[in-house]
Amino acid sequence: MIRTKIDLLWFKRCCAFHLQLFPDRETVSKLSALQDGIERECDGPLLRVPAASLHMTVVTLIDAATQFSMPNDEVWKLNGERWKEIVERLVKETPPIDLSFQEMQASEAAIFVESPEPPELQRLRLAVSDAIWFEDWRPKPPRIAHITLFRFFAEEWLPALPGDAGLLPIELNVKALQLVKEKIYPSVEVDVLGRPSCLGASES
Repeated sequence: MIRTKIDLLWFKRCCAFHLQLFPDRETVSKLSALQDGIERECDGPLLRVPAASLHMTVVTLIDAATQFSMPNDEVWKLNGERWKEIVERLVKETPPIDLSFQEMQASEAAIFVESPEPPELQRLRLAVSDAIWFEDWRPKPPRIAHITLFRFFAEEWLPALPGDAGLLPIELNVKALQLVKEKIYPSVEVDVLGRPSCLGASES
């Protein structure tokens, strides 16, 4: 069993910048059905991620919790346009990404669905984290491809998760991503700053 960890940022205002995947309507419907099943069968301190906020983070450019020598908004004003150009070029050079969310997992922080990380996603994450930095900050991409379904409002022992009711795997062919400014966590309110497409095309 896993002892849950309280999410202190839940539904709070924040300022963060991410490259994210927001799945299509059909995928959101399947993810919502998974959430329904977990809520019915899992007696835990669940905080359900709203359907419109379900997402996979490719890489976080500026973290909500990062402590710079200036506010996050000011960091973006200094670097944002240049970073946006870099990210959009790197996404354009990335071919469409095939994801297969095959199993539900739980950690102390979340319940999520996980996909193997394909090479295209790994290369994109590494390329962005190599190209962007500020002060001592450099993006640290997630180590897995995942979409969070729930976080937690209390410290409790989490019972075993129910089965997936035949809803997994969920297959996705990712042809575009979104660069967003997150204003209410967890991506409940965002400003979309760009929608770069995965074209697999190099400008050289």
